[in-house]
Amino acid sequence: MAEVEVRKLVRKARVGESNLDVNALRRMFSRGEIWQLTRVGLVGLVAAFVLLVISGQLKTMAGELVAIWIVDGYLLGHMMLLRRRYKPVFLAGAAVGLVLGNLMGDETFYVASSFTAAGIVETCAAALLLPEVKSAKELLQPKVFVRFLLSACVVASMLSGVVAVILLQGIFTTHPFSSFSNWVISDALGFLIFTPVTLVMLSGEWRTLLQPGNRITSASLLALIGVVATVIFSSTTYDDLYWMLPPLALLAFRAEFSTVLLGTLIFITVSVPLTIHGTGPLWLFPFATMQDRILALQLFTVAALSIVLPITVLQTQRNSLLSALADGQRRFRNLAERSEEVLMELSADGTFQYVSPRASVVLGYESGMLLGRSVLDLVHPDDRNELAAVLAQAWKIDVEESAQYRFRRADETHIWVRSFISAMPSGIPGGLMALAFAVRDVDAAVVAEQTRLTEERHLRDMAFIDSLTGLRNRRYLDSKVEELLSSSVHATSARPVAVLFTDIDYFKNFNDEYGHQAGDECLKAVGQCIATTLRKRDLLARYGGEEFVIVLENCEHAEAATTAEHIRAAVESLGLGHRGSPLRVVTLSIGVAQGEMRGPSDAAELFELADSALYIAKRMGRNRVGRVQDTIEAGKSASSGS
Repeated sequence: MAEVEVRKLVRKARVGESNLDVNALRRMFSRGEIWQLTRVGLVGLVAAFVLLVISGQLKTMAGELVAIWIVDGYLLGHMMLLRRRYKPVFLAGAAVGLVLGNLMGDETFYVASSFTAAGIVETCAAALLLPEVKSAKELLQPKVFVRFLLSACVVASMLSGVVAVILLQGIFTTHPFSSFSNWVISDALGFLIFTPVTLVMLSGEWRTLLQPGNRITSASLLALIGVVATVIFSSTTYDDLYWMLPPLALLAFRAEFSTVLLGTLIFITVSVPLTIHGTGPLWLFPFATMQDRILALQLFTVAALSIVLPITVLQTQRNSLLSALADGQRRFRNLAERSEEVLMELSADGTFQYVSPRASVVLGYESGMLLGRSVLDLVHPDDRNELAAVLAQAWKIDVEESAQYRFRRADETHIWVRSFISAMPSGIPGGLMALAFAVRDVDAAVVAEQTRLTEERHLRDMAFIDSLTGLRNRRYLDSKVEELLSSSVHATSARPVAVLFTDIDYFKNFNDEYGHQAGDECLKAVGQCIATTLRKRDLLARYGGEEFVIVLENCEHAEAATTAEHIRAAVESLGLGHRGSPLRVVTLSIGVAQGEMRGPSDAAELFELADSALYIAKRMGRNRVGRVQDTIEAGKSASSGS
């Protein structure tokens, strides 16, 4: 109620209906906290009182003997779930309830207080020694469970027995709790059974019994425990006490922890009253007193629990691992289905062992269609060897490889993919490793990149192409010469290079006679004719106007002269009419220079010599090949003439 009032006050303050009174809020919080503490204390009082009365009735039925002490097991379980500030109040309420319950059994106040003190000491000791546990499932963790057995069932129970013996010594020598062993065992069984039961009930774990998958199995196993226990303990003809163990073990193997605890309670609920009323296999043995017979039943219960509970602990741990494995598989499947990549597992020979469902979207294959097939069979033949080499390299541990290749889809088309590949240890000693293989569709990116490179190449070619003739232009010629010079610098010896300068004879007259459009067609025809006479490695470029330059790599002077003569003859044989030329057809004059290009000065000299040789060829009547030697001889003639 206090929390509701606080919410109302805060809501009103937010909408401006009233001012939030901080002091009033503090008072409400104080009242709410006091009410909560009071409620916790009352719960401890009532629970301790009721359970002690029930235990008292059991003692009365058994003639002042009790097989299992319920109260302290419950108190410890409830204490473990409480916040720290509520625990003292809960214990105080429980102490009052224990005193009142003991007084109802016609005990003196001192005896009632002594029993209460022993119980409170026991509960506090167990709570202090135990780790933080908020559910029965946490209690079943192996380390926690062992600590629970040692601290609660051994240390705390023995400490409580010592306190009881010290306080009650000399007062009730015939009282059942004066038997130290009976006290310790009954308290230990109370902790062992009722502390987990309390955790199951208060934490809500009992709801697992109502789940559709557990309901029929749990009911059947519990019914089996009840029937077997009734049959065994209602007869005193045969010593068949140990036939109780198989159904309890079956319960531990097949049921949840909460069901195991409930089955143990059913066994105790059936066995204790029937044994007290004089039936059951324990009456076949000549025990001196009822206390000895109940002690034997306690020991059998401890033995049964020593078999059942470890099995339950291991089964719970196994179920947790299986649940974690199933959850991991579910998470992996969800990730694999939603990932843009196709996740695969390859065996040592490259066959598919697992393929994620994403393959149907990316590759067009259903997962089952690829299982058992080799990944290399689906790779483009041109890329197969490269991927095989990457797969071989990926078998090295801690090495992740990647490869880009073309993968054949189900529709027989190929797409570009990128794969990331790494070795996966089997996790089993001696087991075979596998390859983790991820396939990512990069077809659009690769195609876009190829298109971009093609366009860049086209633009670059356009910058180096003469728009009229389609031949290389002077810019390309300059870059090629620079490339040759750069390669010569790193070479051991410079390579011989020949340069041919060509010029169409009387081309100005051709334009004047036939017009510029016909002149352009003439340039195209001559350029194509020259190109057909050259080798693929030779360079032909339009130098400007009617001039063409040819660069011949690894070419001696004689070969260069022969090539120039072939070019001249080929152009002349075209028979292109030229009324403005004395020869009446289109012809070429060619200058040839040959040498080694070791640096820019060598290149400049070769081009200058070729140009001079061309000039000499024109002076000598055109339609001929001029050589560097002709240039030198012409220079000598000019000198002697002067």
